[in-house]
Amino acid sequence: MKELYNEVRQIIDFELDAAEEKYSFAYCRNLWRASGILTSLVVIGGIFGIYCIYADIHWGFYIFFAFALGSVICFKAYRKKYMKHVAQLFNDDCCVIKALTAYVVMLKHSRRGENGEALLAWIGTTLFYLGKFDECKEIVGLIEENFDTNIGKAYRCSLLAMVALYERNEETIELCKKELETAVSQMPERYAREAYSVISKYPEIMEAEENGNYDKMVLLLKTNNGQNTTLKKVSENYRLYKVAKAAGMEMEAAEHRAYVLEKGGDTFYKKELENVG
Repeated sequence: MKELYNEVRQIIDFELDAAEEKYSFAYCRNLWRASGILTSLVVIGGIFGIYCIYADIHWGFYIFFAFALGSVICFKAYRKKYMKHVAQLFNDDCCVIKALTAYVVMLKHSRRGENGEALLAWIGTTLFYLGKFDECKEIVGLIEENFDTNIGKAYRCSLLAMVALYERNEETIELCKKELETAVSQMPERYAREAYSVISKYPEIMEAEENGNYDKMVLLLKTNNGQNTTLKKVSENYRLYKVAKAAGMEMEAAEHRAYVLEKGGDTFYKKELENVG
């Protein structure tokens, strides 16, 4: 993954969060060490367990089994705790630069091919929310170049459509929608189905924005696939602000803007609305 990491760092030529970089590096280092130690211990324990079976020492086999199971549970719990930390940074705290830092560090220390397309997709998503649209498109190019798979296609289309919605590029949205429609029929991954469902609404969202149709926008944003994160609410309030402003609904626009400014963290939503009245 070193070459892929180097390509990503050429795209991301701005400074990352130093504290989060240090924390994420420590996590990756500890995970790597724990993986090696646990593998060695399980091998040794396995040899002991086999000996116990032949020696008719059943308690020894049960001890090995409990140890192996406990080790796997602890290992996964450590990973889960860290990923929960990153998810909170991104979804709840809207600290997008910190989340980007974590994903970049994970990419650097991942084994070749291990969740590579997912890590690139997360990196691309954080770049989008930072307002780094050109960089996001370059990450899309890396996904296409290195992960020409159905799930890679789903990630790529999702990122392209997000940028296209902001740039009001109807042609790109339609192309992504058609490509995802084909991908959905070829793979069982829920992500592809959800991405297709979301992108299918983009033309209506653009129409509602252009026409200042506030009620229609509320209806379109109502279905959120069970997600109710702060980042999603910030995104929705940003969009509702735009529509309310176009419709001349100044009170509603002010309320939506206030939410984005309060909860928006370091997203481009907040930065953009800081400069408008």
